[in-house]
Amino acid sequence: MRPEEFGPFLSEQRKNKNMTQTEFAEVLHVSTAAVSKWERGKCLPEVSKLEDIAQVLSISVLEVMQCRVSQEPVAAEAVKETYAETANLSKAQYQKRMLKWIAGLMIAAAAVGIVIGLHYFPVWRVAKVWWPSYFTTGEISQLAYIGTPEDRVIAKEVLAEAEKAFCDISTPYEEKEEKFGKLSRYATEAERGAVSESHTLELWSADFRLTDGTMWVYYSQEAYDENGETICGSWRIPSLWYLEKNAAGEWEVVAIKEHP
Repeated sequence: MRPEEFGPFLSEQRKNKNMTQTEFAEVLHVSTAAVSKWERGKCLPEVSKLEDIAQVLSISVLEVMQCRVSQEPVAAEAVKETYAETANLSKAQYQKRMLKWIAGLMIAAAAVGIVIGLHYFPVWRVAKVWWPSYFTTGEISQLAYIGTPEDRVIAKEVLAEAEKAFCDISTPYEEKEEKFGKLSRYATEAERGAVSESHTLELWSADFRLTDGTMWVYYSQEAYDENGETICGSWRIPSLWYLEKNAAGEWEVVAIKEHP
């Protein structure tokens, strides 16, 4: 029984029973798509379904496998060969499906692995800060790993404080450093006529030890006057923050390194 022979035969016998593909599929407890594939010669049904197909079509299992209805007796040897051929074809079809499924699973696993790898090891960011004359190799290498979950939790707490500095446009210049420390450089100076600001602040990597740590941060910022015009700004800046624990045991930025 070959798919290209079985398909037309099944279609003819089904139509002889005045059944639609949908009706035929419902009786066999399979999908209409499966019946369509059988009749188009795309694949064969499982061997376990042959008896059900024969019963619905009111013919013998052997006639189903031979793809012809015959009134003549069939030799036992011919029956044996037909069963063997059908079993082998069914097995080959199953193995082909399994190999296709395994290949698809391997491709999906590889894709997931690549996505996960790029998430935790985004080495492509190195290209955005590759200034050998300014950042050291050790500083740049920190971009190869985003940091442990614990490191990133600490970093997000620091970023929460940084957000306050970025958003501040009211604190007088002489009070900013006392209020924000090194992060005061990101506070917008109201003295320059700024009435509003906007910014993006993205954590690239974090590495915290017992008493010191580092964070790579990527940001953009703009300040606007009362007419909504941009009066100053910084765009797409990779920034390296050095941190230490203060007397209260809290992490604070003690130095910021950005390319001039």
